[in-house]
Amino acid sequence: MIVLKKLSLFGLLICLSLTVWAEDGIFILSKTKTLKSGSVATSEIYLTADKMLVKNSGSDNSTIIFDGSSEVFTFIDNKKKEYYQFDKATLLQLKEQIKMMAKMMKQFAANMPEEQKAKFDQILNPSNGDLMTYNANGKNVKIGSWNTVGYDGLNDGSKVLQMNIASYGTLGVSESEFGVMKQMMNYFKENLQEVVALLPTGGSFSQLNFDEKSPILKDGIPVKTIAYKEGEAVNENTVETLAKKSISSDQFKVPAGYKQQQINMQSMGR
Repeated sequence: MIVLKKLSLFGLLICLSLTVWAEDGIFILSKTKTLKSGSVATSEIYLTADKMLVKNSGSDNSTIIFDGSSEVFTFIDNKKKEYYQFDKATLLQLKEQIKMMAKMMKQFAANMPEEQKAKFDQILNPSNGDLMTYNANGKNVKIGSWNTVGYDGLNDGSKVLQMNIASYGTLGVSESEFGVMKQMMNYFKENLQEVVALLPTGGSFSQLNFDEKSPILKDGIPVKTIAYKEGEAVNENTVETLAKKSISSDQFKVPAGYKQQQINMQSMGR
């Protein structure tokens, strides 16, 4: 009897351990094909009630972790085995320092190349890029097993995106399960836009920056997105898997041996 009680207690401890170290969430696997070269990169997204993780392969090879409960943002450069981590208070201070330095550098560098001026303009006025308009394009096709609604994203009249969005109901999930993703997008817009330009592969954060007019997360999730540049399709992202699964808390940890880095303000002038 004593042995049975010990076994029962042991089983209970295992159950409690699983509860602590794993949480129900959403897993999304997508692939992005660069149309010119044919190269393919994968992206894995893990969502729980209060955490979001994005793993990007290919030349980017980076990871983003967002903890919604503590509002801590972590960017991991897997190539260099380095990471950058910010809480909200640190980001607010850093954002003001970056904007002040950008303003000074722009003011005293009259002969600066146009590309560099544009970079400083984006730092000083990050919301200026939010000129997108979205129109239903009637291309309501089936992507995989999901029925979708097609949209075109236009910037100053030029097509820059073509999306096919599947509703939450079609995907078999609820809108509330994407709450931390919405929180992450708002957090990016309010605190991170000026900072990411100084992070390695800062351009990869464009996927987190969309304006309030976007149907993304309002109507559902884009399961196919084609990006255009100067009228030509340049890459195509397709969601291959979207499923509910148990997600280990270890997924949201910085890998052992990675070194923490700080933003290098001097890189602004490069």
